[in-house]
Amino acid sequence: MNDTIVAISSPIGTGAIGVVRISGDHVKNIIDQALKRKKYTPKKMYYGWLYDKEGEKVDEITWVYHSQPHSYTGEDMLEIFCHGGKLITYAVLNTIIKYGARQALPGEFTKRAVLNGKMDLIKAEAVNNVITSETEISLKASFNQLKNAVSEKIKDIKNSLLNISAQIEVEMDYPDDIEFEDHDLKNKLVHIVNSMNQLLKEAENGIIAVEGVRTVIVGKPNSGKSTLLNALLRKDRAIVTDIPGTTRDTIEENLNINGIYIRLIDTAGIRYTEDTLERVGIERTINSIKNSHLILFVLDGSTPFTQEDELIYNKLNELGDKTVIIILNKSDSPNFTENNYLSLKQKNPNDFVIISAKNGAIKNLENKIYEKFFEKVNIEEPTLTNQRQKITLESSKEFVLNAINSLEKGFSNDIIMYDVRKALEKIYELSGENYTEELLDKIFSTFCVGK
Repeated sequence: MNDTIVAISSPIGTGAIGVVRISGDHVKNIIDQALKRKKYTPKKMYYGWLYDKEGEKVDEITWVYHSQPHSYTGEDMLEIFCHGGKLITYAVLNTIIKYGARQALPGEFTKRAVLNGKMDLIKAEAVNNVITSETEISLKASFNQLKNAVSEKIKDIKNSLLNISAQIEVEMDYPDDIEFEDHDLKNKLVHIVNSMNQLLKEAENGIIAVEGVRTVIVGKPNSGKSTLLNALLRKDRAIVTDIPGTTRDTIEENLNINGIYIRLIDTAGIRYTEDTLERVGIERTINSIKNSHLILFVLDGSTPFTQEDELIYNKLNELGDKTVIIILNKSDSPNFTENNYLSLKQKNPNDFVIISAKNGAIKNLENKIYEKFFEKVNIEEPTLTNQRQKITLESSKEFVLNAINSLEKGFSNDIIMYDVRKALEKIYELSGENYTEELLDKIFSTFCVGK
């Protein structure tokens, strides 16, 4: 990790200023050769020219040097502020590469910050979430995590597990001299579980706030699903025809409904069919339903409630734990009647809306989505914000519960110690203190190159 990396940190395109970022052991050499400056002070901005290896001027710039370890990456860093514009920014980048730096990989600056102890993995993920936030609510959830509150809670759990581990080790090493009360050890383990539960309680909502509400549009063919998708997006994204079975694959789009980030999936209509391609699309629809947070069940209000509608309705009821909004569509049709669906409305009075997707009359649906999810995603307390964090903490919790169970059954200290150590390993994995290159590569591959 001693090589020097460089990347453009500003958006690519025309602008007033471009930013090129450099980190690594050769930063001082680059300042000496490319900026022709011998004396400089960290955290102070300087004006001058960037020179190529032939001594030709490349651009008129300002720059700031950050000395290790007091930098974002914990290494020597240089930030160059050049004229904006694609050509000139790339000219600066290529000049630095010729001085021995290499193009940074996605997220490599933040990866180095984690490896050099400048931040833990939870905060690193929060950095990326802040950058990629699509709504004010997702930005708020990400920023809460960026402020280290979650990291501090994880650190408290880690320290508690370390103290328990030390306590058990002492008792194992000096069994004749030291013996701790079992109920005291159990109380400490239970306290850790309670702390974990506090973080896990809002984890799913934190994930939804940052990653979006996975929303699936389902219904029989030709009920107006694709028209609804286009209406929600305010653009023609899906092909709309009167021919049933037109949509044979899932279509995914993102949108913002009153500040709530929605990841919208239009699916193939569910019906009995012999068409092989359509059946594949229906299978994908069912998988999308299983992985969703919200299901928009579209009914054709210009026709009676059919066997196909009943098939879908029964499948949705079998899921139990999903949020479902029943949408009676085509209120613009002269054949529209609510009477065919009164019993369905009476069974689901708080989850039933009438719309005209064709005419864009969907405001009551958008309000219903907001009503269903605003309290869930408007999180005040810092919480976990992705599945990796949630699954890893849940795994750690299971090991703590195993330790409590072993203690209650009177098992020996070495068995209890095994689960405590495993719980600690998972906490280290969560914070990034114990990592694999595969894990880090997977996380940082989603970052932009200059971060």
